[in-house]
Amino acid sequence: MLETVRGTSGPLGAESLELRDTELIETWQEFQLSAMPELISAMHLCHAIHALADSGLLERLRGGRQTPGASLLDGMNQRIASNVLRYLVLRGVLEEWQGSHSLTRRGEMLTSEISLARLGFYVEAYGPVVHRTSDLITGRAVYGKDVQRSNGPLSRHCGTVFAKYYTPIILEAMRDRGAKRILDLGCGAGQLLVDACLNNSEITGVGLDIAPAAVEVARELARSHGLEDRLEFVVADAFDPRTWPEVCSGADVISGIGVLHEQFRDGDQAVVKILDAYADVLTGEKMLLIGEPEPFYDDRENDSDFFLMHVLTDQGFPVDREEWSSIFERTRLTCRRILTRATAGPRMCFYDLVPKS
Repeated sequence: MLETVRGTSGPLGAESLELRDTELIETWQEFQLSAMPELISAMHLCHAIHALADSGLLERLRGGRQTPGASLLDGMNQRIASNVLRYLVLRGVLEEWQGSHSLTRRGEMLTSEISLARLGFYVEAYGPVVHRTSDLITGRAVYGKDVQRSNGPLSRHCGTVFAKYYTPIILEAMRDRGAKRILDLGCGAGQLLVDACLNNSEITGVGLDIAPAAVEVARELARSHGLEDRLEFVVADAFDPRTWPEVCSGADVISGIGVLHEQFRDGDQAVVKILDAYADVLTGEKMLLIGEPEPFYDDRENDSDFFLMHVLTDQGFPVDREEWSSIFERTRLTCRRILTRATAGPRMCFYDLVPKS
């Protein structure tokens, strides 16, 4: 039902008419109650925060309160950048006072090292994939052929999380066994090995990755920390020990974080075969430390989002420790320990494996 309310003339002398339609009001209320407005806002805020960091504006803001008229927007599109800052003020990420800007406490938490790494994982590394969701569903595009995740950002952002939450677990496992040298499979940008060396002056290591570009980034990272005499990085297939150069043979610990579950796309036996290949190189006191996500398929800690990334990339799905146990039973390896971090960080299990006696 449409109702019309006539108002007095406005400042321009025009009559004011207010139309009220009950059906349209109900439709708009349904939209509001659906929480879709919040979802749209969350999506845009994610991209704005990523742009804040990627553009260099965040680094300038971290230097203290900044005035756009000074140097904050140097080299930027002044009109767009200043209004993006205004948007971030409206969203509570920034505070504006007398023309100057600074991060709010919420803004500091949203742009912390871990927050940006997790954001970059989804927006930057997997953004190109999510953007093509409809094409992947319908088959108009095929992952690996028409669509690719961005492996550079993936390695960088995973490295940040690994260094904070997983390197200490690896160091603890090595300490228990008196191990000093690591071979990191699928090392990416090399962050884990660099952090391990920075935490313990006795550790040396070798990083192995199939991507030459990742290996070059890792070498540069090691050089920038003065670790080139303790770390080496090589190109080889992490799943085929026959391709590993001789420098890999002296490691006490072979580690692989989040590299094996993707092989489930080819079935359980494909993973069993790779683990048996590792068993052949675990001579003496060597140990294999496999770190894998432990999915609960719920909506906690982005578990549902992590699931979606594996759906869209048609990868093998992560499995829980019970299923890993059944896999290990079919190999020539035995699991001595399962190491986890209590109530902090992405849910991950580390499996300490040695050849069966």
